[in-house]
Amino acid sequence: MTPDRRAVAALATGVLLVCASGPAYAGQGNGNGSSTPNSIESHVTITSSDTGSAAGAQHLMSVGSDWTPPPCWYEPAYTPDEFDTAFQQLLASLTGGMGEEAKAQYDKLKADQDFHRGQEGLWWAMVKSKKAWDLPNNSATCEQPPGIVWVPKNSPPPGMVAVTPEMLSKLAYASTKLPPPAVKLSPDAGSQTVNLPTYVTFNSPLQPVTVTAALNFEGLSIAASTLAVPVSLRVDAGTNDADPSSCTYQFAKTSSGYQVDSSGSSCNIDYRRSSRGGTYPLTAAVTWRVTWTPSTNPYAQPANPLPDGITGGVPQDVTVREIQTIVR
Repeated sequence: MTPDRRAVAALATGVLLVCASGPAYAGQGNGNGSSTPNSIESHVTITSSDTGSAAGAQHLMSVGSDWTPPPCWYEPAYTPDEFDTAFQQLLASLTGGMGEEAKAQYDKLKADQDFHRGQEGLWWAMVKSKKAWDLPNNSATCEQPPGIVWVPKNSPPPGMVAVTPEMLSKLAYASTKLPPPAVKLSPDAGSQTVNLPTYVTFNSPLQPVTVTAALNFEGLSIAASTLAVPVSLRVDAGTNDADPSSCTYQFAKTSSGYQVDSSGSSCNIDYRRSSRGGTYPLTAAVTWRVTWTPSTNPYAQPANPLPDGITGGVPQDVTVREIQTIVR
């Protein structure tokens, strides 16, 4: 490790720990997820298609595996001028022994190579993703040491987890929100009848959902985009007094989106007993196929697979009645 890296590493574990750890979470947009003025913030931005921000949209749950965003990583944080300015701002906020130690480190960085002014490269810092970008809880533990290091151009920091397109794909996956599967029933939920099939469809076709996580800072530009497409719908009757008690349908791609219409299917829920003055909780869940590309174009090829995701809707209270007939 070069002398200036040792200096910054020591500072990061002591004085500079004030600005490189604690509440230094990455934030949405330009990284304004923390109210701490000296916190290290991420330059990663996340954008979603409108269909992912619809009312009631929910984070997808991965099917068959746990899939969480990376807990932390190193990414470019400052140009030499910016780091010099940020360091001076930190010095202005410190007093006593901590301020003296920080001033000594600042003077050393200034004297050695003047914060690497005139050299090709950037100061990289560790950022955290937990609870940033409205992500679900991330139980993974960050094992990267907090700090700020000088990284020459085209030379990722050795021994540290640096941001990559694949890492951004995980961040985009964890940021994906999908519309709830609000299926339309025929007959409607309040007018179900014993021994008559329940047809399902959607008032409007579902649309693919795209998310792009991108880092574009001082000449370093990397990105990853995810594409979630609905592939199947599972409907459960909410009672064993139905035959069948569940059906699964494949989505069909239409000119206006992806649609399910079970009226022509061989499988439709048939309630065999009335709800006897109560209701049955019919539920629906959509499975989404998710892929990613190392670009800002989620439709680029080739597409790399990610775990399928699933979203479930709020149960519909279904009232089932019997039709009384008189045979003469």
